[in-house]
Amino acid sequence: MLHELIVEGKIVNPERIKDAQIAIDEGYITELKKHGLRGERKIGASGWLIFPGFIDLHAHLREDSSHRWDYKEDFKSGTEAALHGGITTVVDMPNTPLPGINSERIRRKKELAQRESKGVVDLLFCGGVTESNLNALADMQQDVVAYKIYLAETGGLYISEETLPRAIKAVEAASKPAVIHCEDERIIEKRREELRVKGEESHVEIHSELRPDEAELSAVKNVLSSAVASSGAEINIAHVSVYDTLRMIKGYKNVHCEITPHHLFFSKNDVLAKKAFLKTNPPLRTEENRQRLLAAFKEGGIDFLVSDHAPHTKEEKAGDILEAPAGVPNLDTYGNFVSWLIASNDVHPTLIAKVCSYNPALFLGLHDRGRIEVGKRAHLTILDMQKRVKISSEHLYTKCGWSPFEGYEFPGAVRHTIYNGVAVTDYDEVLDDLYS
Repeated sequence: MLHELIVEGKIVNPERIKDAQIAIDEGYITELKKHGLRGERKIGASGWLIFPGFIDLHAHLREDSSHRWDYKEDFKSGTEAALHGGITTVVDMPNTPLPGINSERIRRKKELAQRESKGVVDLLFCGGVTESNLNALADMQQDVVAYKIYLAETGGLYISEETLPRAIKAVEAASKPAVIHCEDERIIEKRREELRVKGEESHVEIHSELRPDEAELSAVKNVLSSAVASSGAEINIAHVSVYDTLRMIKGYKNVHCEITPHHLFFSKNDVLAKKAFLKTNPPLRTEENRQRLLAAFKEGGIDFLVSDHAPHTKEEKAGDILEAPAGVPNLDTYGNFVSWLIASNDVHPTLIAKVCSYNPALFLGLHDRGRIEVGKRAHLTILDMQKRVKISSEHLYTKCGWSPFEGYEFPGAVRHTIYNGVAVTDYDEVLDDLYS
């Protein structure tokens, strides 16, 4: 049989690596063999690592029907950045100027995403949970893959400690998982008032002092109390920044956690040099804490690696650290960062397949992806571990045009991103005809 496409090399699934050929037809994996497959086209990935397409559970692509934040990022530029980073599925968060808190807004975003991205990656959506829309969450059920709960004020999206148990039960009733931003708003407000009274509102470390470890740990404690009462709700603790969070959630089968590249790579020491360019929520912590998080990641103690891609312009990030928006762009460099985990930190490629592909697919109920096996959609990410890359703004596709990793050299890069059986990236460049 002559297949449409053959991809050949070291394929990486969560349980093992093996040399094999992958046959792809009509967007699906149709056959796996050690050798002997024939195709109209072939990608010879000998010596490269072939992963199930990376799935980013947590990104902020900024666009909605108001178009007020399109200057930061839009679905077209975000798609290009995702492809560059080896990501085939992106989950967009609801905190845009018109927050995604009802089905009409989510559907408008989906229409925009399909039109702007030309359908070359899967753009999926989180629905926002507020104090006032708990009874309407079920209306969004068909349009979202998860719901986002914020325990700290974020663009009008906020759930109080008192409302949290009802919010989790409402999400559970909608048969979708919850992604929860865990920072205790009461602690943040208390610290803000204390620092104001002391007149300590201007130094570089002020942001991390406003959002201390205790803010995350207190919020996680509240989530765990609610999770016990809603044992059927699948919960993901977003962007863990404190090592003790991992110890708290251990043993809760329905509570998972994610981590970002910036919390694994940088510490609060780096903020002294980069200032607001490394301002994130939650903030970067101590170097000791970073190393403990990295060790936990290597041991399989963290379920998902997410970009938490949050693009803002250089002009916005160059301002005072209290006034500058929080967040950094990570889509373009996701694959480079994975290469750093593998080559520089001895993270086994099978663990990467698990946290970047299999686990997020399972969490979201996307049973057609997450592994390289017959019957799955042909979403593949091919890493070239011999292609060293120094990150430069000139080679980024995100509209904001900068990276926290600029100037750093990584030991590998995405060679190809394959979506539904089509090689949509080739080396460092997005193919020119994607948007023609």
